Amino acid sequence: MSDNKAVPEQPLLDLSRRKFLKGSTGLTFAIGASGFISALGVAQGTAAFSSNPGEALQANMWVTITPANTVIVKYAGTEMGQGSMTHVPVMLAEHLDADWDKVEVDIIKKHDMAYGNPVFQNMLYTAGSTHVAVYGGKMKMAGAQARKLLMLAVAEDWGVELSSLTTEPSLVVHAASGRKINYGDIVGTMALPTEAPAVDKSEFKSESAYRYIGQSVMRRDVPAKSNGTEQYGMDVQVAGMAYAAIKRAPVEGERPLKVIDTEARKVKGITDIVTLPYGVAIVGNTVEGTKKAKALLQVTWSETSPFRQKSSDTALEEYAKNAKDLSISGPAWILGKGKAKETLAAADNVLEALYTSDAAYHAQMEPLNATASVSKDGKSAEIWVGTQTQSLTILGSAETLGTTEDKITLHPLTMGGSFGRRSELHQQFIDDALLVSKALKRPIKVIWSREDDLEAGAFRTAAAQFLRGAFDKEGNLLAVHHRVSAPEVLPTMNKLRWETVKPRDVIAMMGSENSTYDIPNHLPEHVVQDRCSRVIAYRGIATSYTKFAMESFIDELAHTQDMDPLAFRLKLCRNNPRMTKVLETVAEMADWGRPREKGVGLGLAISGYHKSLSAGIVELTVDSDSGAIHINKYWGVGDAGRIISPRNAQAQLLSNIIFGLSSALKEKVEIKNGIVQQTNFHNFNILRMNEVPDIDCKMTATNNHSTGVGELGMAMTAPSIANAIFSITGKRIRHMPLRPEVVSAALKS
Repeated sequence: MSDNKAVPEQPLLDLSRRKFLKGSTGLTFAIGASGFISALGVAQGTAAFSSNPGEALQANMWVTITPANTVIVKYAGTEMGQGSMTHVPVMLAEHLDADWDKVEVDIIKKHDMAYGNPVFQNMLYTAGSTHVAVYGGKMKMAGAQARKLLMLAVAEDWGVELSSLTTEPSLVVHAASGRKINYGDIVGTMALPTEAPAVDKSEFKSESAYRYIGQSVMRRDVPAKSNGTEQYGMDVQVAGMAYAAIKRAPVEGERPLKVIDTEARKVKGITDIVTLPYGVAIVGNTVEGTKKAKALLQVTWSETSPFRQKSSDTALEEYAKNAKDLSISGPAWILGKGKAKETLAAADNVLEALYTSDAAYHAQMEPLNATASVSKDGKSAEIWVGTQTQSLTILGSAETLGTTEDKITLHPLTMGGSFGRRSELHQQFIDDALLVSKALKRPIKVIWSREDDLEAGAFRTAAAQFLRGAFDKEGNLLAVHHRVSAPEVLPTMNKLRWETVKPRDVIAMMGSENSTYDIPNHLPEHVVQDRCSRVIAYRGIATSYTKFAMESFIDELAHTQDMDPLAFRLKLCRNNPRMTKVLETVAEMADWGRPREKGVGLGLAISGYHKSLSAGIVELTVDSDSGAIHINKYWGVGDAGRIISPRNAQAQLLSNIIFGLSSALKEKVEIKNGIVQQTNFHNFNILRMNEVPDIDCKMTATNNHSTGVGELGMAMTAPSIANAIFSITGKRIRHMPLRPEVVSAALKS
C-alpha cells in the first residue's frame, strides 16, 4: 500500500506551493474540462494483498474478507446525506459478488493520498458529486480482483478448472459437482495464490447479472437515522469533556481588546473563560450555561478590519459596474472557444444583459460542532467531527497546532447536511475546539448556535454577470461572452488547492463554461472582485448563479429570434443527443405545447453538473401587486448515466429542486458595515414545508458512465422561474433571489 506523504515533516504554517508539490511524490496535475484539478500518478495498490492462514484476507487496498465471512470495504469519502457511503461500496460488492448483508463499510480516517479523490489532488475530499464517477472504476476492479483471487484458491484446492467455477453472493460454486464454499471458509482454510491476479475489464460481471447496481439497495445510513442511533458530532461524549461557546468578533478580522466577564463567571457551571485571537470562549459543564454566560460577556473589539467598511448592497453595485466595464479583463475560464470578443465586435446586433445575485447561506440542518482533545504538550490531538474532508481536516488541524499530520487522530462522523459548509482547509469550529482544548488541557466540545453560524458564516458569494450575445443573418447564435464579476473563493477556502489552480477559480466560475450548447464562439471570463464576506463553496458550487444568468439569457436570445424557448434550446443542442432527450422528456412530462389559462406561465431551463444533465419546467402565477410567486408545479429530468440506485438518484434530484426553489425564491444574506444582518430563520427565510409545490421528477438511465446527482438540478430552478414570469408579464427578472419586492419592482418598471 502506498504511504505517500502530502506534506514534508514540518509545521504546515510554512507550507509553500513548491514544498507541497515536492511532498506529493509522484503526482502530476491536470485541469479538466470542468475546471476541477486532477492529480494523476499515485499508485492505487490494487495488486497488493496480504493474509496469513486462518486470518483475514486483505485482497487489495479496498477490501478485506474475514474468516467469519464478513466483507470490509474501505470508503474514501464521508456521508452527509447524499448516499455515496452506500453506493460506492455497492459497486465493489457487486463485482466481488458479495452478500450485501455481510458487507461492512470502513470510512478511511487518515490522510492517505493512495485513497484520495483525484479530482481534489488525491485528498480525501467529498465534494462536487464526484465519488461515484471517480471511485466507480476502482471499486469494480477491486471487487473483481478479490473475486478472482478467491476462485483461484478454490480451483487449486479442489483441483478443478477456474472456468468451471461461478459465484453466488459470498459463495464460490462448482456447478458440476454441486459443491459450494463461502468466502470466509476459503480465507480460513485454503492456501491463497502468492500473487494477486491481474484482472481485465472483460472479466467484470456482466450488467445482466447485476444483483445490486440499478436495484435501489437500502442506504446504510437510513436505518440508524430512522431509529435515532446514528452518531453525529452532536452525539459525541468524551470523558472529562467540557462545553464551549464562542463569542466571536462581529466583524471579520477584529480581535477582543477588553473583556469584562464578571457576570458571566457567576453563571452556574462555568469553569473557564479563554480569550482567543478572534473572540472569547466560555467553558462550562452544560450547553445552556455556556450560552447564558456568553450573553453576559462584555467585550470591546478592535476597529481596524477593512471588512468594517463593507456592505453587500454597495459591493454588488461595484461588482455590476465592473462586470459591464469591458476594459477590465480577467482570466478566461475553462472551455472558452473561438473568438467571442472579436465576433461580438464585428456583429451588427448585440444583445446585452446584466444579472445579479445575493450571497446565500447553506442552512444545513445540524449545527456546526466539533470535539477535540489536545495533548498536554499541545502537539497532538484527537478530533470527533462531521467533515467533508478527512485530509484537509487533518492538515488544517496540524497547521493550527503547529504540528504534523501524523499527530492528528480523526474520527469522521455522519453530517446532518453540509452543502459545502464543512469543506474548508480551516473549519472555524474545529479550530475553536482545538485552541480551547490546548489552552485548558482537557477535551472540549464546541457547538455553534444558528446565530453563530450566520454571524460568522461563510457564504456563497454575491455576483454580478454581464452577458453579450450575437447572431448571424440566418439566426444562428454565433457568440456569447459571459463575464462573472465575483470574488475569488479558493484563496480563503483552501489555499493548498488554490496554489495549484490559480488564477482559475472553479468555486467562483463553475457553470459559466458551455458544455451543452453548440455556440462556436464562447468566452467565460472572471472579473475578480474584493470579497465582502467570508466565502466558501455552496451546493452546485457556482452553477446556482451562473446558470441563473446563462439560462435566463438564453431565453432572452430566443425571444429576439421569435422562437419558442424549447425549440431554441433544441436547436442549440442539435449535436448533443443526451441533452436533446432530457429536454424532450421534460417537455412531454409538462405538456409544454398545451396552452395554459390566462395568467399561468411556463418557464424552462437546463443545467449540467460535470457530465450529468438536467432540465426543468415550472408552471406558476405571480401577483402583479405584491410580486409574490405561486408555483403550481415543477417538472424535472436528470441524466447521470448508469444509475446505481434509482430511488436514491430520484430523491437527490428532488432534494436539489427543493433546495434550488428555496434559494431562488427566498434566501438572501445582507451585510452592513461588515456585520451579517440575518440571525436565524425568522429573518433568513427558507422554503417551508407547506410552500413546497407539487414536483414530478425522474432520472433517465443511460449506458453512459455513472456521474453525480448530489448537486444536479438545483441550478435550473431560478432561471426557469424567471423565464416563466416573463412568459406572462413580459418583464425580465434579473436578480436572484426572486423575492416579492424584487419581482414587484420589475413588474412596475
